[in-house]
Amino acid sequence: KGVLPAKQPVNCSSSIAPAADMGPSPLIALIVTTPALTSALFRSTAPTGPRSATAAALRCRTVLSAAGPAELEKTAELKRLAREFVLNDGFHQPAKPEMLADDFVWFGPIVGPLNKQDFLGTVGLFAVWDGFPDMKMSLSDFTQDPTEPNRFWAILRLSGTHSGTQQSGTGMSFPPSGAALDVGPQCVSVTFDEEGLVTRYTGGYIVDRRQGTTGEFGGFFAITKTVGGFLPGMRLAKVLNWVGAKLKRFPKARSHEADLPTRWKGQGRSHGVRTDEAW
Repeated sequence: KGVLPAKQPVNCSSSIAPAADMGPSPLIALIVTTPALTSALFRSTAPTGPRSATAAALRCRTVLSAAGPAELEKTAELKRLAREFVLNDGFHQPAKPEMLADDFVWFGPIVGPLNKQDFLGTVGLFAVWDGFPDMKMSLSDFTQDPTEPNRFWAILRLSGTHSGTQQSGTGMSFPPSGAALDVGPQCVSVTFDEEGLVTRYTGGYIVDRRQGTTGEFGGFFAITKTVGGFLPGMRLAKVLNWVGAKLKRFPKARSHEADLPTRWKGQGRSHGVRTDEAW
């Protein structure tokens, strides 16, 4: 009794009877909140012997206490902020610009990098929340990136009904059609700076094209397909993006290199209007 089976991973959330001098069972405190901790906990196997349950509990305590309560609290807060941001990202629902850092950038499978102003200007032209007023955003719990501790990942699914007028951002609009929006699982990530502001946002990456009705398309491509809009091939898309870079109040595929943070300048465009002129 109280001995873990041999060759089983240590389970810090299981009911392990503590030794008499260990105090009350610390099960709540042993909840694993970061991938790094989870990895560390499950790498080792349980020893055999009459005190293996106590030894397992002690190892769990040691690993978790190494992170410290302050670090665990910070991680939990960043996960909360990541959820709040995605649910108010300016694309699916009206933006909370105060959550974005000045050096914010957006990346999608095709679009990006977009700086803060180009991102907000572009997604604001679409106003997806008007075309799909019953938009439902089903967002999983966030998990911490194993090598970028300030980056958090989640899976997002979208559903709704095209019951309002959907803007294309290019001057065209699509009247209500009643079409159902069903976007397969998309991977999103949110990266924070030390002040807790969002510096990078990625999304639109479909991870299972067999689910939903938009296939490989996420982001505004999924919206366009649902409302019956035209989806250009890659060659035509490049031409349209080149033209769009020259126009004011027109969706942007990339920001001008001169208007991007130093880290991302090499991925910006070298032609077209600058951000201050575009909006």
